[in-house]
Amino acid sequence: MSLWGNNDNLFSGGTVALNYNNKTVTGTGTTFGTVGAAKTGDVIRFGARGGGAAAYFGDAVIVGITSATVLSIGSTAGLSGAAISGVQYHVSELPSYTVGDHTYSNKHDTVATYKQFNTAIASDFTEINEKNVGIVDGFDGLGITVGSAGQDALLNDGNNIVIAAVGSGTVNTDAAVSPVGFSTVFVVAPPGIIADDGNFVTLTVGGVSAPQLITGIGATTVSIGGTISAQVNAATSLTFTGSNIISLASTVTAGIATGDTLTFNRLMGGYDRQIYGISTSSSGDYKVGHQGWVGVTTYTDMHGNFRVKSEVLVAMSGIQTGANGISYPTPQ
Repeated sequence: MSLWGNNDNLFSGGTVALNYNNKTVTGTGTTFGTVGAAKTGDVIRFGARGGGAAAYFGDAVIVGITSATVLSIGSTAGLSGAAISGVQYHVSELPSYTVGDHTYSNKHDTVATYKQFNTAIASDFTEINEKNVGIVDGFDGLGITVGSAGQDALLNDGNNIVIAAVGSGTVNTDAAVSPVGFSTVFVVAPPGIIADDGNFVTLTVGGVSAPQLITGIGATTVSIGGTISAQVNAATSLTFTGSNIISLASTVTAGIATGDTLTFNRLMGGYDRQIYGISTSSSGDYKVGHQGWVGVTTYTDMHGNFRVKSEVLVAMSGIQTGANGISYPTPQ
């Protein structure tokens, strides 16, 4: 029996269920043992990729075909242990020895979790249902990243609220209109915004919409050095910028008091290991050294960077891929 073939696109119609005790796989609408479908020595891959870690259960080597709807596997060591019933599957001629290799076993996959990476002190009060937070000494040095794989977040009320931006935030004006010629806008300045300290609000002055230096802050007003040339209506969203403000993707559910310690968390880990049949050139983060059977590990490092490590297990051209196989890449 060959240790591998070149087909990662064997027919995999229907769904399957696994009896962990006797290692029997029962199919519904399957065609095990027929030409182009599952045969002894192939690897059966339980579940679907790309739908989250819980949707994929791992791989097993087929050791016997009883009928078109029943086969047996040699071991469940490469499986997650979760119940498998009525699930999608794939059949592949990938190197069967990898099923028992802990390096690529899906049994050891992990889900990314949030871990603390820094703290800061709140410079102002943030009310419940607000999205902006002020920080003493600014965000420089905190190492916050926005929009990365790490998804940096503020821990609030036990929830990790993803950070949407650093150095800017938006606030809606109140019910009063600020007419042309005014140097004052009726809006409550967000936390972290300070007058005469290099903080700005974007308004139209002299016919041009641009950040305007904030010269004064009242209880319900913000003043600038010039006069606005376009009326600011009620409930208008204004953008504030400064070195002491961060904005969140959703609102806080617990108020933040001046002087509170703010905890910043980062999504880390989430190791995912998979063997792919790769028949075309790849590039970017997912570039591999050669076409063939390739082991790929993805994870998020402690700095929030998405990492891809690959190892060419069998360098070969002519791998058959398609709709019946697992496409590359499909990060979980």
